Amino acid sequence: LAAPAPSEGTVSFDRYRIILERKPFGAPPPPESPRPISPAESFARNLRLSALLEVEGGGIKVGLVDKKTGKSFFLTEGETVEGIELVSASFDDEEAVLRKGNEMAVIKLESGEIRPLSPEEQRQRLIRTRRMSYRERRRQREERRSKPPPRPKYTGEELERHLREYQMECIRQGLPPLPIPLTPEMDAQLVAEGVLPPLEPEQ
Repeated sequence: LAAPAPSEGTVSFDRYRIILERKPFGAPPPPESPRPISPAESFARNLRLSALLEVEGGGIKVGLVDKKTGKSFFLTEGETVEGIELVSASFDDEEAVLRKGNEMAVIKLESGEIRPLSPEEQRQRLIRTRRMSYRERRRQREERRSKPPPRPKYTGEELERHLREYQMECIRQGLPPLPIPLTPEMDAQLVAEGVLPPLEPEQ
């Protein structure tokens, strides 16, 4: 059937269709991508990954410290505390993936680095976590047990020096100190930096 002729006073756009199909004004711009979140804006900016522990069944428990409040807590995979969920953790990569609301971030154990994840990275991490079955976790646990224990990173005097440096850094940041005493040299350094008040002379 022939298309009805346009009534008087109306305009048919059929004559302009070929022009519109050629897109004389160009293709519409792609949707604007959300601005990436910086580490300073991340919900994890005040968190420090303090421990990675294996739990029965092949899972992992992580220890976290809120550097702002000094509060510490543990999370197992899938567990949520105060709105923060442990999505996954890795002994090999020495990291934990945390989620709060719509944001996910990776926290490193050794360096303390915090890296917010993009929406695509979040999707890939969630897919990878869901695919890891109990059998896979058990296999990884057996592999770790069969490997010889790693050599300690610090030993002897180097270990003592590292602990002293870490102790001073904890005091500088207002974190709970390690149960080791300050040497006179460490105390003098912190006093010179204005972190600790000078000792009052004995009467």
